Amino acid sequence: MDSVQYQQVAIGKRISSLRMAKGMTQEQLASVLNVSTAAVSKWERELATPSIELLWALADFFDCSIDELVGRKSAQIEAMGVYDSEKLRLAEIGEDLLKCSEISRKEGLIAMEAAVPGLKGKSAFLAFAVPYIMYCFMKQEGVEQAFSFLENYVGTLPKEEQREGHMIAAALKMIFEGENPVILQELIASYIGLEYWKKKGHMAQILRNTRQEIIDSHKDKELYSEATGLIEATADLGDFEIQTMLRNMDNDTLTAALAGASGKVAVRFLSNLADRILCCIHEDIEHWSGTEEEILAAQRKVLEIGAFLLP
Repeated sequence: MDSVQYQQVAIGKRISSLRMAKGMTQEQLASVLNVSTAAVSKWERELATPSIELLWALADFFDCSIDELVGRKSAQIEAMGVYDSEKLRLAEIGEDLLKCSEISRKEGLIAMEAAVPGLKGKSAFLAFAVPYIMYCFMKQEGVEQAFSFLENYVGTLPKEEQREGHMIAAALKMIFEGENPVILQELIASYIGLEYWKKKGHMAQILRNTRQEIIDSHKDKELYSEATGLIEATADLGDFEIQTMLRNMDNDTLTAALAGASGKVAVRFLSNLADRILCCIHEDIEHWSGTEEEILAAQRKVLEIGAFLLP
């Protein structure tokens, strides 16, 4: 039997970064955890590792997971401002529904059913709903009855998936009834929210870009002006420090700050965002139309957030 390979856990820099981001001294953190200052000092110098009980306490205090704390996996900022993961998931499935509508109108319902497995969002409920409605129609059940049954299935989904289910059921009913795609788009936007309503019509393009294409598009970005280089030093921070700052930053601040920053700074922050959020922040930067004063205000806020992390 193969032996288990253990990996050295080095969390000192992470504890130090999180502590400094809160503006705390080692003595203050020690007091919160009811340990000695010497213990905190040893952790941060990688001379000792906290016990599992203290790892739980540290993770709770810094509002992160133990996996993030010990560096077992890279953190991804799954929710920031209005761009939370649920809404981004709905946006992706919404684009799939618009694609279904397009195929249905051009090639018919059977072609739409065949296309569902290849859709980008990979919604399990959409993959069930389309063939189910087709089955109901083959049994000569009416539209209202078939979709009433489908809504019953939505009610059996886990609570966090029910909004997705309701959107799919409502959109499919419009598609099967031959509703105008513009009305369908309005329906989908109403399930996702105001920020996405503003982007309706080009969410598909936003979500179509690959991660690397988006990041590469910012590499050669120049400063907005000579005055907007306030956060250039953040380009030298590590991923964990950048992620720590992102946790404490709203999307409007990030967008304005990066709109005025150089490409190397933009790449550092964008590289630490989850894929779907990356798409939307990228699009916001591309269409940002604020002033130099707004950039400077946002960059000063970034500096305040990262004050204890910057060299």
